[in-house]
Amino acid sequence: MAHEFNTELTAQEEWGWLLALDLFFGGLGGGLFLLFLLFGLSSSIAVLSLVFVALGAVVLMVELGHPLRAWRALCKPFSSWISRGVFFVTFFIVFGALYSASGFDSFVWLAPGSDAAKSTIAVIAGLSALMVTLYPGFVLAASPSIPFWSSPLLPVIFCFHSLMVASGLLFLIAPLGLEVRALQSISYLGAILIIANFVLGAMYLAASKKSGLAAKESVRRLNKGSLGWTFNLGVVLIGMVVPLLLVLWSPPAIALAGAGLFILIGGLLFRYCVLKAGVYVPFALT
Repeated sequence: MAHEFNTELTAQEEWGWLLALDLFFGGLGGGLFLLFLLFGLSSSIAVLSLVFVALGAVVLMVELGHPLRAWRALCKPFSSWISRGVFFVTFFIVFGALYSASGFDSFVWLAPGSDAAKSTIAVIAGLSALMVTLYPGFVLAASPSIPFWSSPLLPVIFCFHSLMVASGLLFLIAPLGLEVRALQSISYLGAILIIANFVLGAMYLAASKKSGLAAKESVRRLNKGSLGWTFNLGVVLIGMVVPLLLVLWSPPAIALAGAGLFILIGGLLFRYCVLKAGVYVPFALT
């Protein structure tokens, strides 16, 4: 029997919009909780972060196709980043809810009784939120068959991008009454995060060009064709350049809300583009 290797580059078709939504909601929720802790925002922001992470989990179960079998994702925490991600999400929802309960009279009985207990729960919730933003990058980086994803930069990029879209959401809801002092600080951080994501993204694409034929093809897809339009126009221009200019302009809250909307759109499109740009070299024995 003759053995031949099929070296034709093939785009992955398993993961698309549904997983992009899961990654978007989860990252948004985790990043939002971190900003809640950092800036001492109202407990309603913490609850909103929990809602987004829970929504991402629901989308993931729909993506799996068999929600009743989702418990199997818990079975391999020592070998699977997906399994670890389920634990991170669970810890975050539980401890995030306990920490934020003290902000609501109806649920104050759930809150920890002592300052030490509250601080411990805050640390656990914060670390869990951080891992919720990081683990999607580890999931993708653990896919050696797709070289474009196999980068140590990817978890860092997902984390920074999650913080950026979380700041975008705060910009969006600022007209509803976000504290002025907090909004100013968040706008400074938002500008820094946009610049950081631009630099990290450029480093990631430059490194991918040198990581072999498949990774180079992934970069080409992000710059050409329909995916190129989505990436360059949606992710870079609308999701980063325009919001950065608006934030640096120091606009009133209503204009800053527009920047936030653009950041959110770019954040979702970023996750979709990273997923759809993944290509691999299948090999078949004939």
